[in-house]
Parts: sequence; C-alpha cells; structure tokens
Amino acid sequence: MPPTMGEHDLWLVLLSFLVSVIASSQALRLAALAQKAVTPQLRMLAIGSGSLSLGAGIWAMHFIAMLGYTLHADVKYDLPLTILSIFPGIAASAVVLALLARPQLQRLPLILGGILVGLGIAAMHYSGMAAMQTHSPHQYSAPWFTLSLLVGIALAMLALWVRFGLASADLSHSLARKMGASIIMGGAIAGMHYTAMLALRVSDGYESALYEQMPGDDSQVLALTIALVALGVGSLIVQANALLHYRSRWMIEDMNAAHLRALVQMAADGIICIDTCGIVLDYNPAAQRIFGWSAQEVIGRSVKMLMPAALADQHDHYVLQHEKIQQDGGPPLKDKVSEVLAQHKDGTLIPLRLALSQADARGQRMYVGILTDLSEQKKTARDLRIAVTVFEHSYEGVVVLDANRRVVDINPAYERMSGLSRKTARNKEFSALYIDIADDAGATASVSSIWTEVLRTGHWQGDWKLLHTGNPHHLSITAVRDEHDRVHHYIGVCYEGIRQQQSVAH
Repeated sequence: MPPTMGEHDLWLVLLSFLVSVIASSQALRLAALAQKAVTPQLRMLAIGSGSLSLGAGIWAMHFIAMLGYTLHADVKYDLPLTILSIFPGIAASAVVLALLARPQLQRLPLILGGILVGLGIAAMHYSGMAAMQTHSPHQYSAPWFTLSLLVGIALAMLALWVRFGLASADLSHSLARKMGASIIMGGAIAGMHYTAMLALRVSDGYESALYEQMPGDDSQVLALTIALVALGVGSLIVQANALLHYRSRWMIEDMNAAHLRALVQMAADGIICIDTCGIVLDYNPAAQRIFGWSAQEVIGRSVKMLMPAALADQHDHYVLQHEKIQQDGGPPLKDKVSEVLAQHKDGTLIPLRLALSQADARGQRMYVGILTDLSEQKKTARDLRIAVTVFEHSYEGVVVLDANRRVVDINPAYERMSGLSRKTARNKEFSALYIDIADDAGATASVSSIWTEVLRTGHWQGDWKLLHTGNPHHLSITAVRDEHDRVHHYIGVCYEGIRQQQSVAH
C-alpha cells in the first residue's frame, strides 16, 4: 500500500509554537545573563537553567505537536525512549549557551551555536519519533529530512544573530530585538519539527483496521497537561532567572560599592560626607591624617569640631541658607572650590582647599567635601618668595644654570658686575662668558676640569675674568641635585674682585 500522511490539529499546532517561543525567550535571556555574570558560579547556574529551559521547551513542543497529529495507524510511545529524548536538546542547549556566555562574541560562536541548536532540535525530534511505535512501517523522505535540518539550523543562527549579533544596535530597539529573537528561535524549533513531519511516511497496511483514534477531548486534555507541566518548569526557571538576575545585580552593586570604598580609603585627599544637619557620615584615612582625629571620634558628631570657632558659628547659617535654596528649586551645589581654615586636633590651624558638592543617596541629601592640605604648598610658596627676595636683592651676583650649563637667569647684582642684561645672558653657554679662568691656587684651569670637579665634589671656586667687560671676579659654582642624585641645576655666586689675590696681599 502507498505511504500515507497524517493531519494536524490547528489549535495544538499554535499551542506548540507558543510553548517553543516562551522556552526560547527564557533560554536567550539566561544566555545574556550568563554573558554578564560576575562570577563563574552565576555563569554556570545561568547556563544550566537556560539549557534546561530550551531543552524542555523543545521536548514539550514536540509531544504537544505529536498529540495534535492524527496518524491513521495505532500509535504508542516507548516510555524510556520518550523520557530519554529530552536529553539531546538539553545537552545541545548547554553547549550553545556556554559558547554564548563569552564576554565578546564573534561570528564563529554564533554560527556554531546555530548549528548545534539546529542539530539538538533534530536529535530530540528523531529520538522522540524513535519512541513512537506503530503496527504500520514508517520511513522518512530524504529531501524533506535534509530540509528539516537546514530549516532548524538556519532559523537558529538567525535567532542568535538577532539576539546577540545585533547587541550593539540602538538600545531603543532592544525589546523588539529580544522578542524577535525569541519568535525566530521558537520558529526554528517548530519549523524543524513540522518540516520533519512532512518527511514522515507511514504505510497504510493491514493493521489500519485495528486503529482506533483517541477521543479528541482526551487528546486535548493530555496536550494541555504537557503544556502546563512545561509552563510549570518554565515558571521555576523564571524564578531561577529572577534570582540569578537579582544575585548578579546585587554582586555588581556590592562590587561597585567596594570599588568606591577602596577609592575613598586610598585617596590622597581628605573626604568628608555630612548630612543636612552637619553630622559626619563618612571620614576617610586621609582626613584622619589632616585633622588628627580618628574616624571613631568624628563620625556621628558635628563637622564643626573640625573648624575654628569663628567659622563654626557660621556653618549652621550656611547650611540652612543652602537648604532653603534647594527647597525653592535652586540648582544643586556642585564643585564649589574655596580656601578655608580648619583646625587640627592639637589646635593648629590648617589651610585647606575645599571642593564641596551635593549628592543624593536614596532620596537623602548629603554634602561631600574633598579636602587638600595646603600647608606644604603655603610653606613652599613662602620659601620661594623669600628665595626670590634674596635673589633679587643680594649684593653678590647670582646666576642659575640648567643641567646643560646654559644660563637660566641672573640677578640684578650679576647684571651690574657683568654688564649683561638678563635677556642677553639667558640661554648662553656659561663658560663662553669668561676668559682667563684660574683656580684658588692661581693655576690656570680648563673649563672641562672645572665641570669635572663640580660633578665629583659638588663644588668649585676660583677667579674668572668676564669676556664682555674684562672685569675679574671670584666665582663659586655648586651643583644642585634631585632626589635621585641627578644634577638638574647649577648655582653660581660671584664676588667683585679677585679673592685669591686679595687674600694673599692681605
């Protein structure tokens, strides 16, 4: 007898497609969660849940569709094979989700993933069909069999590409992209199944008279039972998905908080957070070094304890004024920089640069101050002013040279001695300004021997005669070194006259 083909119940076909779409949506969502997982444990849980979702979805879709398939032959299912047929889909899904869990997806994993999903769907389908037992022989059409594989693989690759390959697309289309990927993946599962069913050929033989069709109501009840079981598994997976998502978000937030705490703790500047009443909420180690108070002594107390009395009296007024501005809809305080005086634990006043900003944490307003101790800067600036005063008003001539022994600057006394202006002297080779160089013993010295002596001992002095005026004077040269013992400047101090000759004459 010629082979015969069965018929499908439309409502069960639609139900099977809906189940496959729901399972695909959950699996793809879990794959995306696995890709962003912050720990290996979360990644493995997401992969396991996703593979169970997709594998169970493929299995449920297959048997719902088979219950809606009317074959004019007596059909029974082998229970062990029916149960085992769920595992090919789960195994293939696990491998695919492991590929998709990589942080950066290239084209090859998407192609391999699509192939594996398509083959997993096919393996589940044909192993499920192997569990089908009929009295009439059945076989498969080779062209339709091949086409079923191609349909499953092509649609699976398309679904993965839409979901992950377009991840860098406009975020406004993100929901549409996710829904489209789920529908296409569900289409891959259902498309492969129904194309494969077109390949099925059952001979209408001598046993067809024994066929008794299962009553439609029982078939629909059984289909709904399978759907409910699948959806029950799906709901458990949704809960696992929510738990994994929450756990992942919590770990990310905890990690971000840990990074922020580390930055605050390791910051070179003092950081103090206060509430709208001026109570200290946070106080980092750098602030402890600046003020001398420990965090335990400061947190929970008014920030006014860190201020001189005159400024502390003004603090409450300033906070109340700003709060009124905020209540009236004024702009938030942001990066207001000023120089203030603070008070050390021992009563010493400390000059600080204060950068003050407003922040909102869970609806609660607070103020964050970043404090830079200006004590060393002020001392350096004061020392520099003194040095500049000495440089400008010294009766001795002073010349500053760079590491290449070129003139950086000369003071007014050196201008008077040399007859050179600052503008003329700058950037000139220092030794080019002199002739007839002699050391303290009166012996003629070479320029190279002078610099060798300065580098060796750090100092040299002797009598020099200026090329520009011919006037002699006594000169001492000192090397200035940095913390790595490298010379970065030379200082020359000049005295009018020839000290060696004057000393001998005296």
